[in-house]
Amino acid sequence: MAPADPRILVTTSRMPFAVDEIHKLGETGRFVVATDTFRAAPGNHSRGASKHRIVPAPAQEPRAFVDTIATIIDEEQINWLLPMFEDVFYLARHREQLAADRDIELFFPDLDTLRLVHDKVSFTQLCKQLDLPVAETITATDKDELRTALGHWDHWFARAAFGRGGLDVATNTGPLAGEISPEDIEPTAENPWLVQEFLKGVDRCSWSVVHHGEVVLHSCYEHPLAIDNRGGMIFRSVDSPESLETAQRIARELNWHGQLSFDYLMTEDGVHHMVECNPRPTAGCTVATAEELDTALFAPGELVVVPAGRKRMIRAAVIRDALMHPSHARADRDAARGALGVYEQRKDHLPLLYSALSLQHVWAYRKQLGIDRDKGETLVATQFFDVLYDGSPIP
Repeated sequence: MAPADPRILVTTSRMPFAVDEIHKLGETGRFVVATDTFRAAPGNHSRGASKHRIVPAPAQEPRAFVDTIATIIDEEQINWLLPMFEDVFYLARHREQLAADRDIELFFPDLDTLRLVHDKVSFTQLCKQLDLPVAETITATDKDELRTALGHWDHWFARAAFGRGGLDVATNTGPLAGEISPEDIEPTAENPWLVQEFLKGVDRCSWSVVHHGEVVLHSCYEHPLAIDNRGGMIFRSVDSPESLETAQRIARELNWHGQLSFDYLMTEDGVHHMVECNPRPTAGCTVATAEELDTALFAPGELVVVPAGRKRMIRAAVIRDALMHPSHARADRDAARGALGVYEQRKDHLPLLYSALSLQHVWAYRKQLGIDRDKGETLVATQFFDVLYDGSPIP
């Protein structure tokens, strides 16, 4: 049961959906502490954040990260922990430490459940067990298996089991064709790759708030524009009973508790083929209202489905695309028409400024850690390298 007066700790506040949820929680009068690994994280500077704190990088310093979160919980009397990205794995690994002698709502599942849906191999198996549509898949654990799998189809698409954000993908078809050579892929038993037939269709995504297996708030959206053909820049809500049924089926099967998101490939026949699960919020939250989010989190009742036609955008990314690709300018303008900004909202414009300032800080941080950002790494990759989870054991 939600506390009568929730005091919320939000992690990885740099993410656009984190900025959005922080703003909305503040709009409904909630006490929010926003955290991230660097000071310029946009969500830390939202008017929705009552306070902000800096934490160690979970991917590089997992124990220090969890210890700092525990300290913040005690110092700020936090009773609701709301992860925004793959830091959730590090928090779940030390769930007992965070819950010990505390009256706190940890709004995320246990580590085993998170790993089940995060690993694309086990997630694909789960979808098959639940009779959910998924493209025919071959799993490769070494280079020989990869070569054999790639020869199975004329047009193929390959992904790392723990890749995210459109990273670690290879294909011989579509806008990403040839970006990664199969010769550069090194599948292993610990880090396999999935190879599937390349399907043509429309990318769709969904986001849900789930309490103990029941979806209470759901949205499905498309992204007419994508950053470097990967993460979306514009989010437009659509009607999709198929995505709702899928979310509810998986949520009930796993008794999910937390935020839950899926990616689909909708083919011409309307079938929503399962692509992957993101066990945390995604941009679908941006098309929900503050009241819808607040109610779903703290006073859930009947199911609410976000109606079609709402639109949000990451304005700086749209402008960047138009400047880098002048031929896109008219299409970018048309796609963005009527969309409200995620980083700039009414009386809350500092996140937009810090969305630009944060890039410089993240690049500097990568250099400090000795990571070469010239090895074909994308803007998407620079955003969350220190909060990713690659499936490795967490100390």
